[in-house]
Amino acid sequence: MAAHEKFDFKTLEAVKAKAQELGAGLSFRDDLSPLFQPRKVGGRTAPNSMAVLPMEGCDSNTDGSPSELVERRYLRFASGGAGLLWWEACAVVPEGRANELQMMLTASNRSKFAALLQKTNAAAAQKNGAEHKPVNILQLTHSGRYSRPEGHIARPLVPQHDPLLDKGGEVVVTDMYLDALTERYVQSALLAREVGFDGVDIKSCHRYLLSELLASHTRGGKYGGSFENRIKFPTMIVDRVRKAVGPDYMLDMRISGDEHMEGGMKIDEVAAFIKSIEDKIDMVHISCGVEVSNDTKIYMSPTAYAPHKINVELAKVVKQQVKIPVAVVGGIMTPEEAEEILEQGCADAIVVGRQLIADPWWVKKAWEGRSEDITPCIRCMNCYNPYQYRTEEEKRSHVGMNSVPCCSVNPRYLHEDRVPNQVAPAEVKKKVVVVGGGPAGMKAAVTAAQRGHQVILLEKESVLGGQLICSEYDATKQDLKRFKNYLITQLQKTGVEVCLNTKATPEMVREMSADSIILALGAYPIELPLPGKEKNQVFTSIEAYKNLEKTGEHVAIIGGGSIGCELGVDLARMGRKVTILELGPVLNRTLNDIMKTALRREMDKCGDRLTALTEVSCTEIHEKSVTIRKKGGEMEEIPADTVIFAAGMRSRLDEANEFFGITQDTDIIGDANRVGTVWNASEDGYYVSANL
Repeated sequence: MAAHEKFDFKTLEAVKAKAQELGAGLSFRDDLSPLFQPRKVGGRTAPNSMAVLPMEGCDSNTDGSPSELVERRYLRFASGGAGLLWWEACAVVPEGRANELQMMLTASNRSKFAALLQKTNAAAAQKNGAEHKPVNILQLTHSGRYSRPEGHIARPLVPQHDPLLDKGGEVVVTDMYLDALTERYVQSALLAREVGFDGVDIKSCHRYLLSELLASHTRGGKYGGSFENRIKFPTMIVDRVRKAVGPDYMLDMRISGDEHMEGGMKIDEVAAFIKSIEDKIDMVHISCGVEVSNDTKIYMSPTAYAPHKINVELAKVVKQQVKIPVAVVGGIMTPEEAEEILEQGCADAIVVGRQLIADPWWVKKAWEGRSEDITPCIRCMNCYNPYQYRTEEEKRSHVGMNSVPCCSVNPRYLHEDRVPNQVAPAEVKKKVVVVGGGPAGMKAAVTAAQRGHQVILLEKESVLGGQLICSEYDATKQDLKRFKNYLITQLQKTGVEVCLNTKATPEMVREMSADSIILALGAYPIELPLPGKEKNQVFTSIEAYKNLEKTGEHVAIIGGGSIGCELGVDLARMGRKVTILELGPVLNRTLNDIMKTALRREMDKCGDRLTALTEVSCTEIHEKSVTIRKKGGEMEEIPADTVIFAAGMRSRLDEANEFFGITQDTDIIGDANRVGTVWNASEDGYYVSANL
């Protein structure tokens, strides 16, 4: 058996030293104190500069009051330590609800809001100290174009018809309707103050009603056309609400700094509008993008293909022109990035969303100096919920898109009722052998060790990571790399005995006298038995990542899934001429729609360096080319001095089955059982070990 090392770190300094030795690429910033200084906002003081994004769950009760799922969400947010809780969108009128389960504060349900607010503040104090009281801001909204007050049935109320956005059935709201709507914002703000919220936010982003009014170039009358007219209604809302709640009550606005669409608001107009109302609001929150299509959602909810901190420059423009605090959201993934934004004077508050789904203790861990223990969000978009339901049963079960919203790295998300914050110590301590050091194996090993078991992990390669090792060679996989390094660090900190360069065999494992065996052997790339493959330079996808510089000028990639397309982008950026060959009718079939759109954008940026052909098959490999068959049967030869197989993976199920019979407690997890995603690997690893 290869030599191994047992890690037992007691200090952050020891972790830093080992991370540097291993080349783990972990970011450590010496001073994060600016993040955790009290922040004055209006007449309130937040305990720190970290804010929770107003993330809608679409899971309130039908009367608009908070449900059990809503309560779980805000108790979780409050416990995590953020200084400001931006509560999710709360409709001001029934017809303006985005769905029939959107929150709506009314005179009849205000006691339920008040009760939850009290519980939220109590949870914050219990977990973070008696003096810790977050500033609670309720976001007020009218969904406008997105209005679906009766569930599936769209009832869009729009300020203008838009050929790019209209889908049919849009009703243009009158000036009279808008004038009356002003009072409903006032009533909602007064109710929010009454139940105990510290302030309200006027939602003016992502093409909801107020946002679209700001861009209503073709609307006639007093609220459309010129810039002065377009800002008139949102300004009137702010004026009326401010007069009603008084000067000491917080009033904020969330706005898209750039809508990234034709005719949309741009940062110069946004900054001018905010400057015109800065004497009436206490803070502005800069987001971007539009909800209406995947082409703009990729800016609103940046995917793994987007850079970090995508809105910081927009926030900086606004901050240079106004005196009120500026908050910013958008791909701010680490405490170090957050602190850097404050230090450089680009914003005054940092808003995070999906990172708090991945790890609700993100803020708390940061201020305790445990950034290395933060579970990284990989921006996979599995948690994103566009409010589309196929059946009533799905809707009641909190199901969005085509599957249950989930978190790839946090099994507790939406499952707080059955997944504890910390795994319980095992009643009987076992010797657990984990075979395989990919994400499933590492998650299983860490979870088992946290329960107190003696854990040995066997990995045949010289490094941990499994298929995540590709993140070391692909700049677009920075989030996956952080996740891989996080798991490695947790292995070290939990004392798992890691044996690298160790090809496990049933005989070896039998000699170890394990009580439990977890088989996470992963999968292997499918290599098609094509004639002539010995004549050319042929790689599997994993081999290709490790040998990017060795690829030739013309590369043929067989397989147009996410791996093949991502490889194609990487190679095209290196100057290679790449052709992707996909047997099916679409590329990236298994990706969700937003990820698919984002990857397609990256492919398009490559121009003529990257060509993707669908409904084609490769029939033969030659020395400097490949032969392909098109849908109609015609044959064509295309240049290729390197061929990469990216046609999928095959589980190592047969290999894993060889280990059965050693001990009764044997499980196969992750890709070894069935080829899946990081989510599948994490879920398998957690649940198997949590039940040992």
